Amino acid sequence: MKALLDTGVWFRRYHRLPMGRPLQKFLQEITEFYLSPLSVAEISFKWSRGRLPGVPDPAGWVPHALENFMVLNLSPEAALRAGRWKWSHGDLVDRSLAALAAETDIPLVHTDRVLRDLPGFPQKWFRNVRI
Repeated sequence: MKALLDTGVWFRRYHRLPMGRPLQKFLQEITEFYLSPLSVAEISFKWSRGRLPGVPDPAGWVPHALENFMVLNLSPEAALRAGRWKWSHGDLVDRSLAALAAETDIPLVHTDRVLRDLPGFPQKWFRNVRI
């Protein structure tokens, strides 16, 4: 089974942070993991703004965290889709990941309640667990 991981799911999985049992079980069933470089940028941005206290510099752990992942780049067509969707969701990274999922027909695995209710892309939503 293929899956494109959202930034938060990838981050939690790598750092072995709490996540719900259904998500843990689902991740064990995945045979092909995909990630967008936008997730690396999002983590780096959050870290540089001090929004990930206690997390080491991503430059030190991201290369290892990318092992066993296939990287999917956003095509110009998917980028157009992400920007033009008539959604109230304003997070450009989430919109881009959804467009990438639509383009590749690989479900986006995420915990975003707003994204969960939006149409037009394959997705698998799981309830988020507070850290």
